[in-house]
Parts: sequence; C-alpha cells; structure tokens
Amino acid sequence: MAKKSSSLKGLGCRYGLKLRKQYTQTYKLLKSKRVCPECGSIKFKRIVIGIWSCKKCKFKIAGGAYDIKF
Repeated sequence: MAKKSSSLKGLGCRYGLKLRKQYTQTYKLLKSKRVCPECGSIKFKRIVIGIWSCKKCKFKIAGGAYDIKF
C-alpha cells in the first residue's frame, strides 16, 4: 500500500510526479518554522507574498515569496 503525503492538499494523482514533488518541497519550505531576527521567537510567518512578520514583536520585513534569507 502506498504512503499518502499530507502536503499535497488534494492534488491526488493529477499533474504528474515531478510537479507534485516540486509542489511538496515548496509547501514544506513555506510552512517550516522560522526564527524572528529581532526577538528570536518562532512566531515568524509570511503574511502575503514577500512580506514576513513576527506575531510577537510586530517586526516586518520584505523578502522572498517562499523563503526569507537574512
């Protein structure tokens, strides 16, 4: 029996294996936990494309669409 990946979010067997693997890799990168550069908390998340914010100290920074590089 094949193991189901929970990060495919309803793609099923559509769109081909290569695109589903790329989607899974990008989704995991987007949802991974990040540390705030100001206060050091783990509540640093993406608000919209390119805007990242910390929920604890309200620090905002502009960066990449799926990952932030310091």
